[in-house]
Amino acid sequence: MNTPAILAELATRSILLEVSCHPKPGLVTPFSPGCHHDMDYRLFLKSSAVLSQGFAAAAALGYAFEGPPASLFAHARETGIPVERRMFSVTGGTNTQKGLVFLFQTLLAGAGRLCREEHLTPGALASYVAEMTDGIVSRELAPLMKGAGRDLTKGEALYVSYGITGIRGEVEDGLPSVMKTGLPTFRRACERGEDLDAALLETLFALMTVVEDTNIMSRKGLAMYEDVKRRAADVLAKGGVSTPEGMEAISAFSSFAEYSHISPGGSADLLSATLFMHYLDTELPKGHEGMPRGQGIQSER
Repeated sequence: MNTPAILAELATRSILLEVSCHPKPGLVTPFSPGCHHDMDYRLFLKSSAVLSQGFAAAAALGYAFEGPPASLFAHARETGIPVERRMFSVTGGTNTQKGLVFLFQTLLAGAGRLCREEHLTPGALASYVAEMTDGIVSRELAPLMKGAGRDLTKGEALYVSYGITGIRGEVEDGLPSVMKTGLPTFRRACERGEDLDAALLETLFALMTVVEDTNIMSRKGLAMYEDVKRRAADVLAKGGVSTPEGMEAISAFSSFAEYSHISPGGSADLLSATLFMHYLDTELPKGHEGMPRGQGIQSER
């Protein structure tokens, strides 16, 4: 099996394990649609099957690419257009994972490129993604302050009103939410013996305290977004998944999120990216092609 195929496999695994984690506040799981009335777990499985094909194409693109990082990013976005169209076709028009298309097409293309050069690590990929997307905020968002001449997307409107850069700012800054919060939190949870669901759940709450989650902002406004961040921090302060008090707080937060129609989808996308970075570090062959060298984290048994 070649390395681009392994990259696509690890990315697909990451998004499937994220959506399979339960309980998650307001988000789709195998046992609940969360606050969503137009999607469920099976729909996410169908959508993920579409995205897996895009992952393979993006990784192969990066592996064969010759040129500067910015050009690779442009090509990766182009390859994501038919993936997004196919996703909407399969889901009947429901936006299950549009944000993941942008994020993972970029990650996979960058990972494929670094794999060929035999120095792919989470840190190297985060830095390369920043190179790929350098200037994206100034090119695509800053001019909107002068008027777009068209209807704005929800993310664009948030930038114009409040200066929120969302996922564009995240990738241009080298994925700080993943590298500084998501990955360290996930690793600590695994090291203390939490199972995979618990480690993912704790990481999700940690991400919710730092991610500019435009899903929440666009639906419920900035005041609710700040309230969600405070509630997520309170869950962690009470011990998160490690204590009865923390689990009670998680249950209460989940009920609140469902009642208030809050879906931290931006944080969930970066949870998938966190898991992908972990697998790059633990399972990808180092310096040669072949099958993954590791057995995954102990908590997956």
